[in-house]
Amino acid sequence: QRWAQSAPDVDLSGSWTLIADDAFKKEYDTYLSDLGFNRITRGVACSLISRTTEITKQSNNGRELYLKGTNPKGAWERTLIASGFPDFETKSNQTDYSHMKASIKSAESEDVEAEAWWECRGTKHRSMLCGGKKGNFESLRYVDDSGDVLVCESILHPKDSSKKKARVTWRFQ
Repeated sequence: QRWAQSAPDVDLSGSWTLIADDAFKKEYDTYLSDLGFNRITRGVACSLISRTTEITKQSNNGRELYLKGTNPKGAWERTLIASGFPDFETKSNQTDYSHMKASIKSAESEDVEAEAWWECRGTKHRSMLCGGKKGNFESLRYVDDSGDVLVCESILHPKDSSKKKARVTWRFQ
């Protein structure tokens, strides 16, 4: 189910630094390869990826999630607005709701349509950025069971159906 709000005890807010261990760098290299980057570019990116940080600010009962990702390439700021049903303000018999979409800039400065919602009873935040040149970009964010690590599972669904999905799991502490 798609919820507009997070569970009351869920807050993804924080200032996070990427856990860039060897296992992540190997996964990230595969992700970049699946995106079509050559070995030299991937090598440079993997050597710099440990400088990645993310600031998250959740507000309005989780309806808004501000994100600022920073790496050596630059910074990417956006606010995702969650919509869905049921949420804590919608009557259970209401059927005339719609999912909100907003125009934002992608990390590559492309104009895309963003859609976001909460899943798993408001514990996981999913977003879709649709309309990019390479395809649609999906992210699932949540705090792991320890409560100390922000996880972001990222998937690029390529426009070209002959290409496979590119996946990487980011872990921040």
